[in-house]
Amino acid sequence: MAPPSQRQGQRHYHLLYCGSALLSRGLDLPALLTAFEKHAELLTAFRASDCLFVHAGVVGWQGQAILIPGRSMSGKTTLVKALVEAGATYYSDEYAILDKKGYVHPYPVALSIRGPNGQPGRKTSIEALGGQAGVDPLPVGLVIVTGYQPKAPWRPRRLTPGQALLALMDNTVAARLDPAHSMPILKQAVTHAVSLKSKRGEADVVAPLLLSQHPPAASRPLG
Repeated sequence: MAPPSQRQGQRHYHLLYCGSALLSRGLDLPALLTAFEKHAELLTAFRASDCLFVHAGVVGWQGQAILIPGRSMSGKTTLVKALVEAGATYYSDEYAILDKKGYVHPYPVALSIRGPNGQPGRKTSIEALGGQAGVDPLPVGLVIVTGYQPKAPWRPRRLTPGQALLALMDNTVAARLDPAHSMPILKQAVTHAVSLKSKRGEADVVAPLLLSQHPPAASRPLG
C-alpha cells in the first residue's frame, strides 16, 4: 500500500496496488484495509494448489458439514449465524475450503453481519454469539442451495449430485481457471451428500428445521 499524499492543499488519499495495478483509492484507511484483506483472500483462493475455495457458509453438525454456497448478499451469513445459535459448530462465513478428498476444513473468520438495511458488515466473533469454531475436517453431509426471500416458505426439493456439483462450481473461485483440479474435488464432496434447493424466509425459522432433519432424517424426502 502506498502512503497518502503529503502535498499541501491536496487530499490525503490512500492507494492500494497489486503490482502495478491500482486496486483501491480512498480517504478511509479501514475501508482500504478491508479491500486489501478481500483481495488477499481471493488471490490465495486462485493460487491454492492442494485445496479448493468455494464461496460458502459452513457449519458442522453431528460429524458432518452443512455447506451453503452463495456469494455476498445471498443471505448465507444470516443462515450460518442462525445455525450456530441453534447449536451447530461454526466453520466458515466466507469460504468452504475443500481438500482433495472433498472434506471441509475450518476457516473460522469473524462473521460479517450486515445491518437491517444492508449496511456494511460488522465483524462479529463466533464467541460473541455463544458459538464454537470447528477444528477437524468434516465430510459434506448436506448442501443447501438457497437464498433469502421475505415470507418464502421452506419447500426443499432434492438435487442430484450433478446439480449440486454445478451449484458449487458456480461459486468456486478457481473453477474456470483449472476445472481439471476443481471437478474431482467437488465430485468427492457431493457424491455422498444430500443436496436441497429452496427459497427461504427467516433464517431463525429454517435453521432448526435443517438441524432436526439431518441426519438421519435427511435420507427421506423433506416436505
